[in-house]
Amino acid sequence: MKILNKITFGLVALATMAFSSCSNDLPEFNDADAFVALRATTASFVENGEGTEIEVLLTSLNGLEGSVDFEIVPDSVTPANEGEDFTIENASKTLTFTKDAPTQSIKIKPIDNDVYTGDKRFTINLVNAKGVNLGANKSITVTVEDNEHPLAFMLGTYAAKGEGNWDGDIEWTVKIAKDDTDAAKVWISNMVPDGSNTPIYGTVNDAKDEIRIPVKQDIIITASYPHVWFEAFYGINRDEEVEDFVVGHISTNADGKAVISFPDYWFGSYVYTDEAATAGAGWYNLILPGTVFTLQ
Repeated sequence: MKILNKITFGLVALATMAFSSCSNDLPEFNDADAFVALRATTASFVENGEGTEIEVLLTSLNGLEGSVDFEIVPDSVTPANEGEDFTIENASKTLTFTKDAPTQSIKIKPIDNDVYTGDKRFTINLVNAKGVNLGANKSITVTVEDNEHPLAFMLGTYAAKGEGNWDGDIEWTVKIAKDDTDAAKVWISNMVPDGSNTPIYGTVNDAKDEIRIPVKQDIIITASYPHVWFEAFYGINRDEEVEDFVVGHISTNADGKAVISFPDYWFGSYVYTDEAATAGAGWYNLILPGTVFTLQ
């Protein structure tokens, strides 16, 4: 039987910075070092949305004129193809910069379809810079998100209500996101209030009325303990320790929003002090049966 004491969980980040210098000389820059680069390394847009704009910046001291070309490379595993999945409004695939316009954008519009294919990806590479150098950030991976995901009705942010074993009534926020490759799998963030810092997964059945969340998943990653696992009991009186998974019942409310309820399970974040997960220290939090998640 697991120990029922509560352990306080704190996510504290301490940063210490030290500066030293042997000289008061400032570095010198000139426009020979000017470069063009992408502002980001990843981007995404929904296939039935407005699309996106990818910003490219020319960085120089005095303002230079220059240009850079870009190329589109479909992903080798889940390829998004120009003309089939999206269009590029910059037909020439050349961006031109001036002193007054040092930032330009690659403008992308989605092409919607009515078929679930999963997310697709492509890469944009900056090439052939003229008048300036190519910066280090010269590639960006872009994801076209499929809006026909079979679990789209239940993806998003939830208002969670439950009762803690030590804290009484609790309200918190839970997020459920799709898996990149498995259409029946979702990732749940903040499943346990004050007892989560990494997502755990669940699988949804074909009828889409049940989610199974395996126990013994890492729900907190910390240097303090080898394992903090998602664990559970079944029954109002903690009658049975769960060895496989917690079952959540999926329904919709009067507003058509997904609702996930856990009427039969205690669940929480249990701490182990050894790698073999045989020595327990207690719970960061333990939630009683009756918890309900409602999609916002």
